[in-house]
Amino acid sequence: MRRELGMTIALVVMCLGLYISNPDFLGQSNSINTLRQISMLGIFAIGIGFVIIAGGIDLSIGSVIGLTGVLIAKLSSTQLGGLGYPLWIGIPVALGVALLFGLGQGLLITRLKLQPFIVTLGGMLFLRGVSQTIAGGGTLSLGGSPLLTLANGGLLKSGSDALVPYPLLMFLAVSGVAAYALHFTVFGRYVYAIGGNRDAAEYSGINVKRVETSTYVISAGLGGVAGVCYASYIGQMSQQVGIAYEMYAIAAAVLGGCSLRGGEGTVLGIIIGSAVMRVIDNGINMFQLPYEDADRIQRIWRLDPNWTFIIIGAVILVAVILDQIVHIVQTKRRIRHASAGAAEAAPSLQAAVAVSAAEPPAARAPDRESV
Repeated sequence: MRRELGMTIALVVMCLGLYISNPDFLGQSNSINTLRQISMLGIFAIGIGFVIIAGGIDLSIGSVIGLTGVLIAKLSSTQLGGLGYPLWIGIPVALGVALLFGLGQGLLITRLKLQPFIVTLGGMLFLRGVSQTIAGGGTLSLGGSPLLTLANGGLLKSGSDALVPYPLLMFLAVSGVAAYALHFTVFGRYVYAIGGNRDAAEYSGINVKRVETSTYVISAGLGGVAGVCYASYIGQMSQQVGIAYEMYAIAAAVLGGCSLRGGEGTVLGIIIGSAVMRVIDNGINMFQLPYEDADRIQRIWRLDPNWTFIIIGAVILVAVILDQIVHIVQTKRRIRHASAGAAEAAPSLQAAVAVSAAEPPAARAPDRESV
């Protein structure tokens, strides 16, 4: 919980700093939109968190999000290029494709023993090409589809805004189910065991292949759910949707305490990491610093939006470096404690040997022949 507490404090400090810089940061419209963005990122960040905790990696989740939206737009849109089927057909088909793709990746990794990085990298490019082919290199619009109310609607209306957007409710539901599965079930314990020591988990009787495959199915499935949300939020889909989303998800998971070595991480940490990532993203646009130029004219300095990926990349690097430093410190501490315990046990062992050697033969237990 120390890491989660530290990230929560950092999140609060960032929010206060942005509010002082620009009071509109906590305005109703921006707050609701930030909550919506955190929720959509958090849904698929939790999915990739399962994979990372189990010791894997999933670079295809952004393309899964994009393909899900493209399939929904292609199947259900009544606009040009759409097939006009109802949403109750389009959404299940898109989610089914996402789940099947996750299953395929999991089987390639576990049955053929391929590297997760290579498999999911190939999957990322493959799905992006499929999305581009379906969209014809252009854009598929959802028009006035009822699906648009999913992202823009919600509970507790205040003017034209819903104070509790539907993506937030979906995020809370996903978080609750994921937290229960990861922290309170045998399956969750298996995920941690595989990430901590795969060989030991296999020798202890855990069906490593099945559990590891399940994590990729969960990741792709939650990517599909996020794709439904993004389709309703954007309103038009192309192969560009989902590009670099996997980087945001990995950064959110790592910031939340998921170690890229596996075996560590919590759903709460991933939620906090998702919030940090979206606050940083939003803060790049909201941060402002008033100043006077040489002519005494009041001006406002803002961060360059082109810095977005620079900042995100730096955050990922810092998170990985800190994770490695923590791992090194913990390893040295365990070695030091083990050495101290061995040093304390050595005098007792020497004393026991000395007492045994000093005992007269009659005091010792008789051997079999004397009996």
